[in-house]
Amino acid sequence: MDEVNVGALDMFVRFLIGMALFSLATLLTGNWRWLALLGFVPLLTAAYRFCPLWAALGICTCEEQRRLRAARAGH
Repeated sequence: MDEVNVGALDMFVRFLIGMALFSLATLLTGNWRWLALLGFVPLLTAAYRFCPLWAALGICTCEEQRRLRAARAGH
C-alpha cells in the first residue's frame, strides 16, 4: 500500500487516541474492558499512515501527497 493519506499531526493525534483507549483497559471493569480494543484502529491507521475512511471521503492530511497531487494536476 503506497497510498498515504494521514499526515504527521494526524498520525500523532491518532497515536494518542489509540493509547488513551488502551489505557481504558486498566480503568474499566467487566465487559467494558473490551472497549479498549478499539485502540487498535487509530494505532493501525497511524502506523500505516492510511485511513480507509479518509480515502472514502477523499480527505488527505498528508502535505507531501497534496503537493504531489497538485504537481500532477499542473498547478
